[in-house]
Amino acid sequence: MGRHLGGECRPPRRGAGRPGARPGRFRGAGGLVRGLLTILFLLLTLVPARALVLDRDTVWRGELSFSEPVEVPAGVTLRVEPGSRIRFQGSGLTVLGRVHAREAEFSGAAWTGLVLRGVGVDSLLADCRVSGAATGVRVESGAPRLEGLTVENNRIGIELVRKTDATVSGCRLLRNSRVGLMLKDGATAGVVDCTFEANGRYGAYIYKSKPRRFAGNTFRDEKVALMLSHYGSDPVIEGNCLTGNDTGVMVDRAARPRLVGNEISGNRVGLYCYRRSDPQVAGNRIRDNEIGVLVAYSSYPVLHGNDLADNRLAIRLEYQSIAWERQKGEAARRQESGRGAFGSRPRQTVGESERRAAVREGFIDARDNWWGDEATRRLVDLGADGNPDFIHDGRDQATFEEGGQNWPLDRVRFAPWRGEPVPFKADAGGNP
Repeated sequence: MGRHLGGECRPPRRGAGRPGARPGRFRGAGGLVRGLLTILFLLLTLVPARALVLDRDTVWRGELSFSEPVEVPAGVTLRVEPGSRIRFQGSGLTVLGRVHAREAEFSGAAWTGLVLRGVGVDSLLADCRVSGAATGVRVESGAPRLEGLTVENNRIGIELVRKTDATVSGCRLLRNSRVGLMLKDGATAGVVDCTFEANGRYGAYIYKSKPRRFAGNTFRDEKVALMLSHYGSDPVIEGNCLTGNDTGVMVDRAARPRLVGNEISGNRVGLYCYRRSDPQVAGNRIRDNEIGVLVAYSSYPVLHGNDLADNRLAIRLEYQSIAWERQKGEAARRQESGRGAFGSRPRQTVGESERRAAVREGFIDARDNWWGDEATRRLVDLGADGNPDFIHDGRDQATFEEGGQNWPLDRVRFAPWRGEPVPFKADAGGNP
């Protein structure tokens, strides 16, 4: 017979073990029930809340709070009366019909924001405050009017997409953590008389879009006040004021806007042309910056009739070489062709002929500009073949090193120059 070490081997008594244990086949049933309840709770929290759909014209007034998404379907009008305070908890408002809100406040906790989808010019948000959302106001197609809004402390302030023709006027875009206003993917909206201040990465970002008007806006205390990026971003940027920013205007990746009559002053860099950007720059006041115009990587702006006086350095070239462009430009563009705005994947790509630098002569065309009184006197002494100290180009630095190879730095063509200041609209007392 076998031996039992450590005492007798007996079947356990009923109820033995942890206090309150149930006998036999019922043991563990409580844990199973609790597990099922936990799974059910998790499933319920993962299922989106059912939207509250307004089935008739509705008026909101006073203080209202919503934990579920609210939808205004086509054919229905939502009116929000002045003084109303609308709060969303983890949800937001989507309008496919019409919305008319004036002097109201929209805010919330972890909320998505206001979405206007395909709404017409009869939809209006005026003098409202929108704060704390992932995207304060997103407009998808359509042509609503956004007037006098204060859009602050969102991730993205206003986003205009899908060929929307919205009008954004007199709005204040403040302290949004990523960007104050984003136009992308064919948006043709008008943006006028708005104020951008202290937004996270960009004041306004124009990506593959051509706003019908971008004028009279003021930018200050921005890392990059105005960014125009990628082929297809070729609007007229006129009469804006960009002062006290790290970079006033940045043009990137084959964007080719026209900059006309803008005040770009008191920034670290006034205009930054980067990665084969070819803006037409005429009649602007680009003064009192540390660097007036910075040009890099196969960019060939045309700078005519501008006031470039009193910058610490009027024009600086960096990594700018027609020799590099001819040998390595196309290969470099192939490597980055899959990147879109904020590093996202673009919906469509463009061909090399569209991305290639438009000017390929190895000179930056900066003729017919005003350089300031003292600079003009030096130019007269130096002549057209001189090396003015307010321009840094291949005359100062013959080559630069990139990829283990030396490349000749391009030059700036500055003659002929203007003998007197360029007339500027703001000098007559109006806005630039």
